[in-house]
Amino acid sequence: MIMKKYIYILATILIGFNFGSCTRDNENLAVDLSKYNSDITAQNDVDLWLSKTFVDVYNIETLYRFDRNLIDINKDVSPVYLDRVEPMMTAVLSTFLEPYEKIAGKTFIKQYTPKQFVLLGSPSYNDNGSITLGTADNGRRVVLYEINSLNFSSPAAIKRPIRTIHHEFTHILNQNIVIPPSFEQVSKSDYTADWTGAANTAAVAKSLGFISQYARSSFGEDFAEMVAHLLVEGQVYFDNYCATTNAAAAADLRAKERLVYSYFKDFYNIDFKLLQNEVQSVLKTKYNATDPVDVTTTFPMMLANNKIASITYNPSAAHYATYGQSADFRAVYENFRVAMAASSWVVRNVQFLFASSTKMTFRVEFTQGTGTTVYYGDYDFNMAINNTNGLTTWTKSIPEGAGTTYSNGAIASILVNFERFFLPYLTNRQFVASYLPTGITSTDPLYRTFGGFSVNGAAGNYFYGPIVLK
Repeated sequence: MIMKKYIYILATILIGFNFGSCTRDNENLAVDLSKYNSDITAQNDVDLWLSKTFVDVYNIETLYRFDRNLIDINKDVSPVYLDRVEPMMTAVLSTFLEPYEKIAGKTFIKQYTPKQFVLLGSPSYNDNGSITLGTADNGRRVVLYEINSLNFSSPAAIKRPIRTIHHEFTHILNQNIVIPPSFEQVSKSDYTADWTGAANTAAVAKSLGFISQYARSSFGEDFAEMVAHLLVEGQVYFDNYCATTNAAAAADLRAKERLVYSYFKDFYNIDFKLLQNEVQSVLKTKYNATDPVDVTTTFPMMLANNKIASITYNPSAAHYATYGQSADFRAVYENFRVAMAASSWVVRNVQFLFASSTKMTFRVEFTQGTGTTVYYGDYDFNMAINNTNGLTTWTKSIPEGAGTTYSNGAIASILVNFERFFLPYLTNRQFVASYLPTGITSTDPLYRTFGGFSVNGAAGNYFYGPIVLK
């Protein structure tokens, strides 16, 4: 019985392109076949290299001469350029075969890897507006499309066919050992055959706990997409993806991640983390890929994840002489300090205490007259922060609460000055949370040891201080 032919349809196009608007590229399809491989019948250097590298070592055949019998006869697909064959198969070797061989062993390679790779120049265009980038046929053959336009010097571009290969190979593994039902149960009610429909945007798919739009098409594609993205896009990408969605979606994604790890370990005795590290190492050293910025370590994300305890503003501290400070905020502080001095209160500093991701306490630290006893005046705020762009708003928490919530801040001469100067400053503006000052670069030992807030739309109005972590 012929097993199901799995088709991997591109679920994410390069940033700026919508997969739903893909159209037939007539320039790519209108080709001069005399220049192509159907007329290349004699053995050439490429054939010799393929034979030595793939046939002799892995018993894998590469078919690049155009053959209609290898593709859907209802689709117009162009042949691959001869000079694209070796670069593409080099990528197959270094980012797929060799990592699996190193981590899973030679026996695994001989038993499970496909025995034919078919290379084609253009995509295969589908009626629903998507394009096919690869297929896996009966566990024996993998077909790769759209190679003629591939920029092998672009890390983002090379990841596309590599992700396709890993996706298709996952289907082959699943044909041998089925995906455990527990994986399907994670998102069972959210799969849809109409994955290219307008209702299934990338944002919607992400909000439902899917790694891509195409992952919503079925649990089998969901599993293959998870494997391919974890291996090729990498762990930092996946962690960022989870960190920038809602809690329920992130939980589903993490559950799927754990099930992928256990599937590879339980059924194939493969340490998926080691395999991921190996693929990532090749992509970085051979194709100059880099990890995205780890958003989990940005100041907004640290605040949103309740990792920051406090920042303190003391204008006499040495770092303000070195890196500068905002004249606007300094003026607010000085006006408050002078007003407090009129009542014999000596302001030492102000602090921003983050009890949680939604609560900020503004604290005034002061002494009285010439005394040395330190007092605190506390004022609670509700905090709303966007963990992606850092946009932050504070609203006064009313009532303050029982007990010592106000601390000494309830003293009339202190409260009136707080309400006159700091309260309107903090509540009448939207702020942007970030690592400040911007003059501290990544090579500075103090990099990311200070954090603060600038007024949205007025970057010169800001305050910052040393970060204390929880």
